[in-house]
Amino acid sequence: MQSRLAWITLCIIVVSACSKSPEPLNTEQTPAVSLKAEPQPHITTSPPQTTETSVATMAPEIDTTNEAIPDNVTGVTAELQATHSPRNAIETARNSTVFIDTGFGSGSGFFLNEQCTVVTNRHVVQLSYKDMKDMKYRQQQVDTYLAEGVATRDQRSELQKEKIFLDKAVQSFNPSGMAKNITVSLVNGREIAAKVQGISQTLDLAYLYLKDTGCPAMTVNPDNNLPLGDKVFTIGNPAGMKYTVTAGIVSGYQEHEGLNFLQTDAAINPGNSGGPLIDEQGRLVGVNTMILRGTEGIGFAIPIESVQLDYTEQEPKMSKLLASAEITLWEPRVNKEKISDEQKTKPILADALQNCLLEFDAEQWVAAAEDCEYAAAQNNAQAQFILAELLYPNADKQTVKRATALYEASAAAGYAEAIYQMAEFRAEGTHVKKNQELALDLRQEACEKKLAAACNAVAVHFIRRQAYAESLSYLDSAIDHGSVLARVNKGYMLTNGLGTEKDPINALELYRAAAMLGSNIAQYQMFWHNYKGIDMEKDYTQALIWLKVSETDKQVDEDYVEGWDRDIPANTRFFIERLLSNDQKTAASAEAKNLKRKIAKNAEQHRVEHLYQRQVKAPEQASNRTAL
Repeated sequence: MQSRLAWITLCIIVVSACSKSPEPLNTEQTPAVSLKAEPQPHITTSPPQTTETSVATMAPEIDTTNEAIPDNVTGVTAELQATHSPRNAIETARNSTVFIDTGFGSGSGFFLNEQCTVVTNRHVVQLSYKDMKDMKYRQQQVDTYLAEGVATRDQRSELQKEKIFLDKAVQSFNPSGMAKNITVSLVNGREIAAKVQGISQTLDLAYLYLKDTGCPAMTVNPDNNLPLGDKVFTIGNPAGMKYTVTAGIVSGYQEHEGLNFLQTDAAINPGNSGGPLIDEQGRLVGVNTMILRGTEGIGFAIPIESVQLDYTEQEPKMSKLLASAEITLWEPRVNKEKISDEQKTKPILADALQNCLLEFDAEQWVAAAEDCEYAAAQNNAQAQFILAELLYPNADKQTVKRATALYEASAAAGYAEAIYQMAEFRAEGTHVKKNQELALDLRQEACEKKLAAACNAVAVHFIRRQAYAESLSYLDSAIDHGSVLARVNKGYMLTNGLGTEKDPINALELYRAAAMLGSNIAQYQMFWHNYKGIDMEKDYTQALIWLKVSETDKQVDEDYVEGWDRDIPANTRFFIERLLSNDQKTAASAEAKNLKRKIAKNAEQHRVEHLYQRQVKAPEQASNRTAL
């Protein structure tokens, strides 16, 4: 055996604090930083594999059939025997073992006496200065990764989980590294608040006080020199799997920096820290504390005789503390603050939804599908709609069927864009039974939720039925919510005096505003006003400029407006060009190019500002999509 071993303390939380790039994390363990304890431990990346064995087959059985609890058995011992009557010596020791939660990690311990003194490792309840620095550094590191963005949704998801843990963990200890709140859990699940009663100055040991009575003290093996090869067992809570038992043998006795340790190949895994090492009769032989870095099957426990000597040294000081007001006036309360499943998934869902929207709006379809799938699976209505939009153009019938189901689910949850889509299906009889009245009702509902396209659609419905007052009201709502086409429709009503007095000046301003936001119908109107001199002087050059813009700056939604043909500007251009010289036509072409660039910028800015229910900033170079 080398004079100085590479040791590692059984850390109660397991994610490295010094990784330089976000890696996928182990989802089966609570993420955080690796914690160390004396003597000079190192981080391990491959703890020994746990060998789990049925406790019913590892030790001599105890006949508990119809056995009544003796009158002299009271308190916690009687409580546990009533619910977890031990069937063998190992299960008797199990009842004396506890699970310890500090907020920044977890570990194990056991009852040393009937007065409910719990023995555990010091590093379970107190962080070193370096541990605290590492944890806070890792918290900053995770925040930076999330702020800057990482490659995959899985990485973001794991980092979000780690952030939830770290935000809670860094608030769980005081400046000395001591846990602010300690909760001890019994084998029956009952939780008891605990207080640190003493800390060993030489060993990795801590003693906890519980305000309870009649605890099942662990029986101690009087032999402090077990033969090599004797069978031993560990009881603990590795990776949160409470009261796991592993078996092995006494492998040897080792000395490190003046301290003695019992070596065993019984699997000692993270979470076993502070738990008991026992013999076949369930008697205590040591306190699990360390494993040898880079190896399997080499673990170490503090021998029970060392624990007893240390406790005897600490007892006067601890007895004094028990008599002080700090303990006598202490009202133990279990810290019930737990991280719920909803708390865990909420930030992950928000992150997935944000990326779903950003990627969809930037037309990054493959990336959007991954994030939208996750958010839609969490029943987020907006993500369900976006995912349906991605799937619906697919020619595969099953995919279209799924997209329709997503539209329906999103609409049922009250999401306006999905409601509007279902209205279109009802109006056309696509995938559902045709029903115009229901289609109108759905459009009105979507408009009430401030969806601009729906408000414009309702307004057009009332124009066709010559209900002009209602139409004007819906057009105003549509304009307020960002509809470009509603400006054209209102301009049409003001031009013709429908439901109001004729107002050609305001109609022209509406056409101009819509034209500058990308409406090619409005751009054609600007051509017509310049060509005919309607409410302005005739200007054939300006007319040709607007005609060229209208011909090339085509909006998809306006392809479906009644009476409009996207070829109209091109067919008209041949007539207007006869009225101009070559120089005028050349100048008009150059000006049209400049105007189109300006319009494109305006239209994109307007689109981004009026994306429905977007709480995120869209990419600066997102491709131009149809204005409402």
